[in-house]
Amino acid sequence: MRLLTLGGLSVEGGKQIRRGAASQRKALALLALLGGAGRRGLSRDKLVAYLWPDSSTDHALHSLTQLLYSLRRDLAAESLFLGTTDLSLNPELLAVDLAEFISALEAGDFTRAVGAYGGPFLDGFFLAGVPEFERWVEGERTRLAQRYLGALESLAAAASRRGDAAAAAEWWWQAAEADPLNARIVIGCMTAMADAGDRAGALRFAKTYEGALRAEVGTDPDPGVVALADRLRNPPPQAPIAAPTTPAIAVLPFVNLTPDQENEYFSDGMTEELSNALARVPGLRVAARSSAFAFKGKDIDARDIAVRLGVNALVEGSVRKIGNRIRLTAQLIDAADGCHLWSETYERTLDDVFALQEELARAIVAVLPVSAHSVPANLVHFPTPALNAYTLYLRGRYATLKRTEEGFALGIEYFEQALEADPHYALAHAGLAECWALRGFGEFGDLDPNHAMPRARAAALEALRCDPRSSQAHTWLGVVHFLFDWDWARAEGEFRQALQIQPENVYAQTWYAVLLAQLGRHGESLRWIHQAEALDPLSPVVQLSVGRCYYFARRHREALERFQILWRAEPGHRLITAWLARALAATGRHGEAIEELGKVTTSGYQQSTTDGLQALLLAGAGRRAEAVTLCRRLQQELKAGGALYATSYLATALFQLGERDAAFELLEQGMVSRSAYMPFVGEPTCDALRQDPRFGQLLARLGLPA
Repeated sequence: MRLLTLGGLSVEGGKQIRRGAASQRKALALLALLGGAGRRGLSRDKLVAYLWPDSSTDHALHSLTQLLYSLRRDLAAESLFLGTTDLSLNPELLAVDLAEFISALEAGDFTRAVGAYGGPFLDGFFLAGVPEFERWVEGERTRLAQRYLGALESLAAAASRRGDAAAAAEWWWQAAEADPLNARIVIGCMTAMADAGDRAGALRFAKTYEGALRAEVGTDPDPGVVALADRLRNPPPQAPIAAPTTPAIAVLPFVNLTPDQENEYFSDGMTEELSNALARVPGLRVAARSSAFAFKGKDIDARDIAVRLGVNALVEGSVRKIGNRIRLTAQLIDAADGCHLWSETYERTLDDVFALQEELARAIVAVLPVSAHSVPANLVHFPTPALNAYTLYLRGRYATLKRTEEGFALGIEYFEQALEADPHYALAHAGLAECWALRGFGEFGDLDPNHAMPRARAAALEALRCDPRSSQAHTWLGVVHFLFDWDWARAEGEFRQALQIQPENVYAQTWYAVLLAQLGRHGESLRWIHQAEALDPLSPVVQLSVGRCYYFARRHREALERFQILWRAEPGHRLITAWLARALAATGRHGEAIEELGKVTTSGYQQSTTDGLQALLLAGAGRRAEAVTLCRRLQQELKAGGALYATSYLATALFQLGERDAAFELLEQGMVSRSAYMPFVGEPTCDALRQDPRFGQLLARLGLPA
């Protein structure tokens, strides 16, 4: 059982915690007092002074004895309390989150300490008529909050020392959430945000602080905050940036100036095509699409963007498409001073779109410090002679990148229409493979793997018949071998082939890293995923996979830190929340994991995945009745013909509930049905299964390490 005092007050994990003494406020207050005292404990006299200040000594001591008896009885823990005159909690029966927090602080493990701090001490808990207890709570709440803020500031300072301004900003931001009117914290957060290249965000942060201060306290902002905001609005002239030995460029999303917003697929497509063309120039590094698109629609200074992307020049532009006419304006900006190095406006017909892309790419390359002799004869590949197939492909690509069930379904429609116009269009076949593969994987999709994965394989093979050097097709064929065929050697071969053709294929690097993690090759896995992160540092998909790879390697604190940063950026996001819940559970915080996962609303196959994970978390937290109820519902759905993606999660939940044979019957069913989660059955979430020798046999059949 666990006593949770940070962020509220409750006992978690006992069989009868929702009734009896453990649900009474005075009993909870008694546990909180003892939890706060730690191993040194508190005397009975001190306890009665806190909780029964107006009673006689005899009556108060009798009430204390009765309460101690009731707690032992209702929590079925005879040895719950240690000592006679001085009482303390038995840590072997009742763990205390506060003790974990203090232990981490004393060990200097500030990341773990911050993770253990669930909120203000006894937040929302009040006990009427006992002022001494309330004064103690207020004092402890203030003291612990200050220690929490101190840990966050230490983490921020460490991040700044190693040059990671973005991480420092995250830690300062978390501190500001806890103490939003603290000027010193506001200044720290603003400074880190500005150092990370988000000067506009720092100014917005200052404005929010000023508004909150006037509304809640009615005072003017701290002079230090005002002075820093003034400096950020009027920065001193920057020294010129030295010419790089290797030029690097980012193509920012072109603005869609067409009245019909539906044409945004075309402006996004032109941006991506230009990036692809420039990436073919030897010696020129081009920022990945996901990171460049992270700035879409944001008002951030070009120089700040360049710093965050690690480039020396930026391409900005706009596209206006009316009927068959295209008007494209582009500028090349020097990151050193924000000045334009080149700009041009083009007016063409849609029939000339490939020639326009080639002309635009060559005009940009001509301004950059690259050898003219090294530039390929053709920067733009003409993927199809059918113009309508190309525009349909761009629509499909635009829909697919939304990474939603609706987006994948719409992407399939557009790619199939493109292939009707040109059956030999390799990129459209590869797009189909991507959509079908992800629809057959429970994290993204909505289809039975037996329905989706064969279609993905067929599309990838057809793409390779049309273009054997399609890095995208090799990538998605590797995904099918990984998630559906469970052929690890062939999957690895396809990922390596994809990377040999296109070394900067971030998708291939990411999937390859995840595959290596399942094979127990964690050092290689982390090297590949960090390489993907270096190429595409602002991609949420890559950042999520960095956390995954840490999690698979059982480096849970680092995984939790990654997931928390992502979650703060997108609170409530289904996939991020699910991985955050796994990491929280791995660090012993089952209650938080259950609470967070319970907020996620999904449907269909994704709901079954979420419910399977929730059942596992409930069983792991000792909430047996709730776990059994959820498991029975999922089992009934399976009997009625429903499909369950997260077979391994439900099996682990049943195993923890003592239903071991049922758990392994379900795993056998997952083997037969080709559950896309079976390749991940060795992950930490399912470690309880390792107690049974049948699990080792299952891993051997899958070819996975024990």
